[in-house]
Amino acid sequence: MTWKTGTRSVLLATAAVALVSALSACASNSTPAAGSSSNSSSGGSSASASASGKSGSASSSAAGSGAAGTAADLTGKTLVAKEVTGSYAIVPGSTISLTFQNGSLAARAACDEALMNQDTWLAAFLASSPTWTYSGGTLTLTNGTDTIALTEAPTGAAVLEDTGWKLVGLISQSGSTVSAIDPTVTAWLRFADGQVLVNAACNSGSGTAKITDTTITFGPIAMTMRACVGPTQDVEQAMNAVLQGTTTYTVKDDPSGALLTIMAADGETGLQLTADASVGADAMGSMTASPTS
Repeated sequence: MTWKTGTRSVLLATAAVALVSALSACASNSTPAAGSSSNSSSGGSSASASASGKSGSASSSAAGSGAAGTAADLTGKTLVAKEVTGSYAIVPGSTISLTFQNGSLAARAACDEALMNQDTWLAAFLASSPTWTYSGGTLTLTNGTDTIALTEAPTGAAVLEDTGWKLVGLISQSGSTVSAIDPTVTAWLRFADGQVLVNAACNSGSGTAKITDTTITFGPIAMTMRACVGPTQDVEQAMNAVLQGTTTYTVKDDPSGALLTIMAADGETGLQLTADASVGADAMGSMTASPTS
């Protein structure tokens, strides 16, 4: 199990034991989380004992609703907090997520004071053996004081359309080299409803973009036709070369925010972009091309 709020990985074994126990030592309608059991970890017996009654009552409550989920239903899923209620309010703009994989828990910490405080609160929350229910795709954890409701993390188009993407690097030599773009140049992409808006530093336009969980297939992009020189010309040429046909992409966590990598169809060149909600926001109304000469 993984929870994320910041940018540096830390192992929290105590919280892992508590939450694994809470999820695996439930009433008879629950099964152990993958790679774990209620008493296999060091200190697991006491954590299991304290969690068993609580999680049992949570399971009974869920069973009463007729829509109870089991720990097995969570295996391999990543769930993102959509709501935190009680004594704590989530830091604006931050993310809390749990990934259920092999019975382990890794924490993501940061140097920002507000996020460090959130990390401390979340570690204590997970270590408190919260009760849980999983119903209708929502995992609800509560310890009597605070409650976290999480749903499955978005993928594919939902991830790319959630924000704008500012160009920060150009990839060459099959991904082995990343060159930062000139700091005076601004270029970005914005995805919505099967289309992409492109600001290529000098010219701009739009076209179709079919998104799967791993690929983006770009149709012809109608662009303005201004003359470009210097760094803007270099960036535009690089973007135009990549944004053609079926490309592959990944989105990963990064200290500066989510990092989107798009590799061209030939696998030789690509683009690196960081999530930036402000770029292209004023152009989202129509998502239509208006090329001019």
